[in-house]
Amino acid sequence: MNHHRCTARITNSLLMFLLVILGCSAVPPQAFAVAQDDLLPGEAAMQALGRFVGEWRMEGVTSEGRATIPGGQGFSAKQSVKWIDSGRSLGISWTVTMSDGTEVSMGRSRIELDEAAGAVLNVYSGREGGRPFTGSATMIAFDGMAFDWRGHETSGSGASVNYEVTYLTSTTDAWVVDFIPTCIDGTAGPVPGRFTWERVNPFTEQFSMAAELMGGWIGTYQDQEGRTVVSTMEITPGPGTRSLRMQVTDEIDGVRTLVGDENIWFDAAAKTIQSRYFGADGIIVNGTLSPVDRDGRSVFRDDWSGSDEFGTPRSGVSWMEIDGDRLVISFTEIIIDGKPLDADACADWTMEYDRRD
Repeated sequence: MNHHRCTARITNSLLMFLLVILGCSAVPPQAFAVAQDDLLPGEAAMQALGRFVGEWRMEGVTSEGRATIPGGQGFSAKQSVKWIDSGRSLGISWTVTMSDGTEVSMGRSRIELDEAAGAVLNVYSGREGGRPFTGSATMIAFDGMAFDWRGHETSGSGASVNYEVTYLTSTTDAWVVDFIPTCIDGTAGPVPGRFTWERVNPFTEQFSMAAELMGGWIGTYQDQEGRTVVSTMEITPGPGTRSLRMQVTDEIDGVRTLVGDENIWFDAAAKTIQSRYFGADGIIVNGTLSPVDRDGRSVFRDDWSGSDEFGTPRSGVSWMEIDGDRLVISFTEIIIDGKPLDADACADWTMEYDRRD
């Protein structure tokens, strides 16, 4: 089998571990020596694959290269997994994109319970660097957390590789791939590796500013009595970083008071970023945040409305922008009890914060 030749050349295993939800592939049961007394995973394992339904992402740097994909370059991979027939058949699509935006691999896969074969099978195809590839897969073991597969793939050039893959699912938001290749045709194959897929977080995907916002911010302004107010904003993530809590306090002459709390989250039904502010003075405001490209910079516009402690309605448009270690919240529209404030009055509401060490 020329195993010593497989390690003679380091090749890029990018394609091999990114191809489908369960790695590259695993060959049909008849292609490997499996004892007839050994039962392959069946219906229970197929249903367990439902934990992979959703959107997934991986980022990394390619190893020393295949001819079609140079080594040492950043890449990102995306996978979408959906039930075609609930509990019976999964459809998977994926793309691999280099850091310069070039798409280097794409394909589709179908994983289903084949009752005639008595096994969970996976068949896929796609293109890498313009060349087609095909593969097939069989699950050979499942213990409740780890899915074991054996595989065979053939590229458009005729090169063929066998390998084994294990997928460990200790959480619902990530899974680990252990990839062990062998060679049968050709002079080399991809090297063993371990890789991690992470579930796409819809909140951070839609609210790209979330990671930059987290932490402490501090700013100063003069109140109506001419006193210096030190405003502090503490921004902490919710469980799973699927929301943010923003708590604002003011300090005047050493005395701190709570100004209000704001929560920001992704509304999956409306597919928008929502916010809700509760002021210590009784103001309650709801908002919808949307990304806007302004002057070549990505900022978030907040269209908000609510009422004060007396029920007086208020609404407006505010903007949230981060430039390095500076956070600016400005207002271009404020309407209180049906009366819009002029531009100068709106400008007086602007708050600027610096990131606190």
